[in-house]
Amino acid sequence: MILKNTYIIGCHVMFYEIEMIEEYFKSVRLALEEVENPQKVRVDLLLNISEYFEECESEIKLKEIKEKFERLVVSYFAWYGNFRYDIYSKNNKPYTMANYRRELNNKGVDYDFTIWGESDCLLPRELFVTLEQISEHAKSNNINRYITTFGVRKMWDDSWKVLEHNKFTDAPFYEMADPKALTEQSSIRYTMSQEEMDNINNEVDQLDVRLISHPKFDGSGLIISRDLLMTGANLPPAVYMNGDDSAFLQSCLLHMGQNYRQFVIKNVLKVHNRNHPKKRLYVKNEDDKKESHFKRQTNWYKKFNDVSKGNLNKLHYNQDRFFNYQDFKKEIK
Repeated sequence: MILKNTYIIGCHVMFYEIEMIEEYFKSVRLALEEVENPQKVRVDLLLNISEYFEECESEIKLKEIKEKFERLVVSYFAWYGNFRYDIYSKNNKPYTMANYRRELNNKGVDYDFTIWGESDCLLPRELFVTLEQISEHAKSNNINRYITTFGVRKMWDDSWKVLEHNKFTDAPFYEMADPKALTEQSSIRYTMSQEEMDNINNEVDQLDVRLISHPKFDGSGLIISRDLLMTGANLPPAVYMNGDDSAFLQSCLLHMGQNYRQFVIKNVLKVHNRNHPKKRLYVKNEDDKKESHFKRQTNWYKKFNDVSKGNLNKLHYNQDRFFNYQDFKKEIK
């Protein structure tokens, strides 16, 4: 496959995600190896070692994390050259995934497609091959401003059925307290490997593509066309952390209204390992015996989550004041 389009695929990595990020890197590289001209894909990465919100267990460990990140980046992407990485280290100014994705979208106007990577996400080998096919179909139907999403595992309510992979949509949803949440492939809390994802995607003979006219997506592995970004659709600065995907969803709907279009590739799976056992390591004073899902249930996180989601709920059509970092600092004192 020779790529006709250009892509930028970006990922924000927190210091405590260093032990699982190699799995994401591997999935991106495998997708790049499926095409003859991978130089048309820009890999963009940012390692965040800021301790504004949470401290690393030691300065020595933080140095080791930085060095490991740099080694991994070179190991997985130096072979084809079109990559860049930054390291964010300011402890007096917060920087979150929402900041990164906002900036990535701004860069995206120079590429045909922008892809939101995520440290706990595995992208399918078929990523670029499939997107090229979707692009050809979209152009032939004069669809230029659109989102593309791949199939997901069983979600918590029926509003997600339109995105659920055909193999998993009829499976039960397992709450975190259910032991099957950690053992069943269909569960979003089960940590799926690259090999397992590949085996599922190898079953595909013909793409099952649906076109929907209402936005529905999570942020991991999201694909955005340049023309959609050219409308100004982006993450508003009022959304600091949680809710970045929901905020972008609202922005897309605000700009596109009834003309919103989203391609859903139902039978090609992308993996979002939300409960990855290596998701949160080396955080000072954190209980490593807990499942990743429960580790961050701390006072600061809950309050900052409330600030971000509170702003999300009043983005449009009102005069309410937005919360800011100063409000957050007052709350946690």
